[in-house]
Amino acid sequence: MADPFLGEIRMAGFNFNPYGWALCQGQLVPLNQNTALFALLGTQFGGDGVSTFGLPDLRSRTPVGQGQGTGLSNYQMGQKGGSESVTQLTSNLPTHTHLLSLVTNNSTLTATSTAQVVNADATSVAPIAGGCLGIPNDGAGTTYQLYHSGKDNNGNPLPRVDLAPQPVTFTGGVTVTGTAALTGGNIPTSVLSPYIAVNFIIAMQGIFPSRN
Repeated sequence: MADPFLGEIRMAGFNFNPYGWALCQGQLVPLNQNTALFALLGTQFGGDGVSTFGLPDLRSRTPVGQGQGTGLSNYQMGQKGGSESVTQLTSNLPTHTHLLSLVTNNSTLTATSTAQVVNADATSVAPIAGGCLGIPNDGAGTTYQLYHSGKDNNGNPLPRVDLAPQPVTFTGGVTVTGTAALTGGNIPTSVLSPYIAVNFIIAMQGIFPSRN
């Protein structure tokens, strides 16, 4: 291979590193044997900077240019980030509504009412448990009493008469309340672009790059 710059990174279609090159796999290398390369890379890819420093790890990663493009994020040398998949949260969804269609026409319910009555003055405005209807009176003032316990003053049952069943019809609107059922499997979504894997290699020997 032509003399590369020291620290230069290339892509290779073979599965080994040539002489004078190393695979970009994030490995630590001895500083005292690679002082010139350390002068270029420093510890931005790892290492303690005393006895070792790290090489870039480009396994399963896409390189991106350092700096900040117009309208894009800023990336520092050696910075890592990104994910192969994401799980959508409610906060990630655009504002939206769910339509619900209901038929709320008036509904009619017909039932049959049965009742019993005793030949005694009613004593209560409200129905009495186990009681029946009595002779209506206004003993409660402006509100008519309609109900009787069905017993005399000694607690003995009074004779009752069954009234003929009467149809009762209820008409009104229908109100429906509820919540929408949850759906979805909470499975992460892949955000990978189409890819093909190659090897990235870095020059461990070569021409020290000059700024001038």
